[in-house]
Amino acid sequence: MNRKDFLRLMAAGAMSLAAGRVPTPGPRPRAERKHFAWLRGDFSTMEPWKPKFARWKAAGIDALLPNVSEPEVLARVAEAAAAEGLETHAWIVTMMRGGMEEEHPEWYAVNRLGQSTATDPPYVPYYKFLCPNREPVRAHLADHYGRMGEVPGVASLHLDYIRFPDVILPVALWDKYGLVQDKEYPPFDYCYCDVCRAKFKAQTGLDPLDLDDPPSNEAWVRFRYDSITEVVTMLADVAHAKDRALSAAVFPTPTIARRLVRQDWPSWPLDAVHPMIYHSFYNEPVSWIEQATREGVAALGGRIPLYAGLYVPELSPAELAEAARRALAGGADGITLFEAQHPTEAHWQQLAPVLAS
Repeated sequence: MNRKDFLRLMAAGAMSLAAGRVPTPGPRPRAERKHFAWLRGDFSTMEPWKPKFARWKAAGIDALLPNVSEPEVLARVAEAAAAEGLETHAWIVTMMRGGMEEEHPEWYAVNRLGQSTATDPPYVPYYKFLCPNREPVRAHLADHYGRMGEVPGVASLHLDYIRFPDVILPVALWDKYGLVQDKEYPPFDYCYCDVCRAKFKAQTGLDPLDLDDPPSNEAWVRFRYDSITEVVTMLADVAHAKDRALSAAVFPTPTIARRLVRQDWPSWPLDAVHPMIYHSFYNEPVSWIEQATREGVAALGGRIPLYAGLYVPELSPAELAEAARRALAGGADGITLFEAQHPTEAHWQQLAPVLAS
């Protein structure tokens, strides 16, 4: 979606709301849908990708979200994708960024125990999250997104890991990490760095470390929501200044997103949202995808499109087709596959009729 399309949708949504009508979730005609696929890999040469792009386009995929961090690589992918009739939306990891620990250790988020993700990342070694309230961090992100937004042929910039570390993991992952997260525990609760504490104290007169039970303090909870929302708002300004739309990969429903990773995504100034409705992560059946989609669509009230993210590794060909049907029945404007390389030919054969319907 480009900037003009975004403004058109916003105007249409405003007229609908002014008339007292909120769009009803339900399947949309194919002409009003768009289907995406996240994509990772070696893009040093595009020759191996060209037949894949053609196959995905034939199966009903309209747009790719390549995970790249360099403008020249993004330009290479965008050119090859456009040749096959596919849009390119730049998938960029936002708050989870390693590689700057030695130069800028102060940039990284700190948990309630005083441990920094620069030196003591939670769960896995690569979980090195930046603090959203530090101005140098925001400037660093703005510069990167600005450079990516200058690449010709890119329809939008796409935020991933736009959040804090999981204060509570999806329930299906508890056994994997040997955890029971029945509440918010200090090692996974962020951010208590000096900047966050000072900013919160300036707003409320309170130091979060002095609270009897920080997770139950509504002002402190809201402060973390707003900290991420401020970064999204800043990056929306960057994207729109480059005439690019802004989208985000978010946790599956507004309720889950707020509780697990401090994402208040229905309030974000996005042009589209891609909830990761990975049913298996929550020990839910495929049918739950429809319910989760409906919650997100209702929360957005028709303001922006919602594209339901589906986790292909946990879906058989028949289940992938069913998952797509469930998402569209829940009111999604399309689906987003994680990720393009995972579907087999059998997957594509079963999915293509659903995407075309």
